[in-house]
Amino acid sequence: MKKIMNFVLIVLCFFTFNIFVNAAAKVNSAIQEIRNEKNRTDKEKLTVRKKDVNETPLGGEVSYYYKGNVLKKIVSTLYFETSNEYREYYIKNNRVYFIYEKEISTEHAIWTKKPKVLGIYETRYYFDFNGKIVRYVDENGKIHENDVDMRKADENLRKYKPNFLGNML
Repeated sequence: MKKIMNFVLIVLCFFTFNIFVNAAAKVNSAIQEIRNEKNRTDKEKLTVRKKDVNETPLGGEVSYYYKGNVLKKIVSTLYFETSNEYREYYIKNNRVYFIYEKEISTEHAIWTKKPKVLGIYETRYYFDFNGKIVRYVDENGKIHENDVDMRKADENLRKYKPNFLGNML
């Protein structure tokens, strides 16, 4: 009986390990597919259309990148009193699949002509091609996959998404 129990335990451990390995491989293959698509978009010759926006009190600029009539990428720079926010949105089939964000935190910009930079924070968001977040890399470089921080980041992105994104996120 003891040998049977040990055998069952070993088989159960093997299957559990296999499930975790397969789940990790699926996420990693999805991330690699996103990176490949992003790299293809960056290499394409795209037409740019720029537009000033009033999403913030100090304004900003949004650039739309097209291949023919297909929107492939949106780059936004938004200005705030104590920071500037630069974002790249990569789009396929009218859905955002990757976001790169760089926030430059500064002294109060109104009081000085060249405000001192207090910090630079970069984050990345990866979405599957159905629009579901699959990875979040925070400003410290920590990778979040299927955890509370990733879900909270996704919730905040959707809650405070800029108007120019429409239904793409």
